[in-house]
Amino acid sequence: MSDSRLGLFGYSPRPPSRHIREIKKYLGMKTLEAAIPGELKRPGKRLTHYERMGGLTNRNYKLQLGDESLVLRLPGRGTGRFINRSHERFNQYEAAKAGFSPEVLYFNKVTGIKISSFLQDALTLSPELACERAYYMRIARFLRDFHSAPVRFGNAFNGFAMSRTYETIAKARFAKFYKGYADVRNRVFALEARLAADPVEPRACHNDLVPENFLEVDGRLQLIDWEYSGMNDPAWDIGSFLLESEFATDSAEDFLAEYLGGGGAVEASLARVKAYQALQDFLWSLWSLLQASACRGSEKEAYYMRYGLERFERARRTAYAFEADYSIIRKIGK
Repeated sequence: MSDSRLGLFGYSPRPPSRHIREIKKYLGMKTLEAAIPGELKRPGKRLTHYERMGGLTNRNYKLQLGDESLVLRLPGRGTGRFINRSHERFNQYEAAKAGFSPEVLYFNKVTGIKISSFLQDALTLSPELACERAYYMRIARFLRDFHSAPVRFGNAFNGFAMSRTYETIAKARFAKFYKGYADVRNRVFALEARLAADPVEPRACHNDLVPENFLEVDGRLQLIDWEYSGMNDPAWDIGSFLLESEFATDSAEDFLAEYLGGGGAVEASLARVKAYQALQDFLWSLWSLLQASACRGSEKEAYYMRYGLERFERARRTAYAFEADYSIIRKIGK
């Protein structure tokens, strides 16, 4: 090597940015290659391309392994503390067997690494699509079928218990929470006894029905991302879907009428749904604090704090609405 190629003390200077990108790509390829289990590797097939996909807390990649397109999920840092991967694995397979979720090719219940086939022509729903009547009526029927199917998950999901767990962890990381936290907490948790006074049979539930977790595959609806799944009150799922898609009240009533199939009281069911929506916003506001604490000093920290505050303020508005209109509370259990 000539002297002109050497830096101070004989070390090579920093390589051009093009080379750095190539090195990072090579290292990324090797890291992802190592995550693919042996049973999915075929003679003559190697990882030739990868690209990052969407995902807030997990890292998702589309992989090209020979002529196969796969989706790899690498769990985000610290997610194992809040998500039981063994439960997720069991529930995902049960949902797939019953026809409500795409098949999973590989799921490591210890690491949480998951690999599925990439569904080339699948349509991911958006909030806008989910609010179109043609779609939300189909989703209402899909959820009715799912909740009435003989699917049994391996764990129970309780939003109040989870909120307490998240709160305990958050207290160790933050000196104080959102302004007015104690008041909103008391109002939200006051709903626990009211809901428990009229118990319903727990059913298999997804529990995180953001519209992007719905896929349309060959004309059929499917659900993905079963991290929070468990046996629960089906009204939680209804509340989650309506809340995350930001449904207007008249559309929500239309959706519920279709879900109930004419066999239930829409008004009473909507009251139960709204109670869970207050809890969901409260729960995810605490979840946001935990996510923010895991990425202090980064842009993500600011994002999670803003997002958490939005959820908390909406929880406040919903909880206060119950206080302002006692008739809503009285409908729970009717």
